[in-house]
Amino acid sequence: MKARYWIGIATIAIAAAATVWADSIVIAKTFRTTARIYAVIQGTDGLTGKPQYDLELLAGHDLVNLALGTSLDTARSNEVLALEVDCASTQASLVVYDKAADSNIAVIATSSSFDTVQQQDDPTAGGANRERFVAEMDIQAGGDATNGLLDGKLMVSGRLHLNPNTGCPRAIPVKLDKDKLDKQLGDIDFKDSDDTDRIVLRAGHGHAIGVLDIVTDGTTNKVLVPHMQLSIRRSVDTQPD
Repeated sequence: MKARYWIGIATIAIAAAATVWADSIVIAKTFRTTARIYAVIQGTDGLTGKPQYDLELLAGHDLVNLALGTSLDTARSNEVLALEVDCASTQASLVVYDKAADSNIAVIATSSSFDTVQQQDDPTAGGANRERFVAEMDIQAGGDATNGLLDGKLMVSGRLHLNPNTGCPRAIPVKLDKDKLDKQLGDIDFKDSDDTDRIVLRAGHGHAIGVLDIVTDGTTNKVLVPHMQLSIRRSVDTQPD
């Protein structure tokens, strides 16, 4: 009986240790992200009645409002745009992150492909410390019949810093976030009233082109996105790098 008792205790201890180890594995990281979106929509000349380009400047909060089924002028403080990237560099999603709930509450777009080229600056480190990526992202239907996302695609190109020991993307101090290819490839930071916090950490930059099928105030529109800038900033989840 005593032998069985100790075997039982050992089994419980091993199971508990395995659970703790499994819970400590980081699968993906989520980063506060701001967006500046140059949108071209089909318009009509008020004098001639002929078709014309209508150019609009959108931001991350506009994508958030559409994903949540609210009008574009809805002011939000807790729900913000974020980028989730897995630690294997195989999947990424633009999501709505709820700061109050500390969780992702909606998916705006998710990658159907995510291709990378990595670089390891320190040959003695455990792995690569940065990567460039190109992701084809499918817009996920969200919102409602009055305000929402219907369909679309984004082709996103950018760069991320990596933890060389885990492979997970991570944010580093802004003063250390320098890449000589940024200017050539069109990756820049920009002022954005969506994020009022001082930019201390940054995980990377990105830019995109694409098309969005949306509905606003009950009217459907096809929105061309000839240029979209992304600033991938601090981590918003509580998981370690």
